[in-house]
Amino acid sequence: MINFSSRQKNIVIVFIAIILVGVSYKNYIKDKKEIYILSETNYEDNLSLQEKVIDTRISKKIIMVHVEGEVVNPGIYQLDEESRVYNAVEAAGGLKDTANRKQINLAKKIQDEEFIYIPGEEEEYENSSVKPNNLPSNIGGLININNADKTELESLTGIGTTLAERIIAYRNEKGIFTTIEEIQNVSGIGEKKFNDIKEKITVK
Repeated sequence: MINFSSRQKNIVIVFIAIILVGVSYKNYIKDKKEIYILSETNYEDNLSLQEKVIDTRISKKIIMVHVEGEVVNPGIYQLDEESRVYNAVEAAGGLKDTANRKQINLAKKIQDEEFIYIPGEEEEYENSSVKPNNLPSNIGGLININNADKTELESLTGIGTTLAERIIAYRNEKGIFTTIEEIQNVSGIGEKKFNDIKEKITVK
């Protein structure tokens, strides 16, 4: 068995202590670096999430609509711009039992300043519960294709009974026209027919 002197034992102890300190310091630096990287990643993730929330708030547009008729709480309500008649009715407390459900298109998109009227069981109301902005259909000699009736649409060049009915059906299903060019989405109205009527129609 090897016998160490006191001096040799002290040297060994100091050497082992140095190794232990070195290993501990290395692990400390490594852990600190990982914590820093993790913290930096979390910061970037949180920043990205906050930016998304801010972008959503900025891009989200609020509209105001007026709901009357057979709803629990008639009045003026603020809704998201992507809202439909259903959302407006829900905001007004829902339909009364006396509402004429057969004449209500709950899936129809609505727009800012829109007047929504829910008819009663004994009423007949044109255009599936929505009258855009309550505006006249003839403005300054132009036909407003968003609320013109069949007779007014038929007064346009090349628009007969069938096309007039298609325009109204398209309007009821898809919602209002935002530009006059959109009327070309109606089956039977191509570029030529649109050019014939574009100076005589409006959406405002």
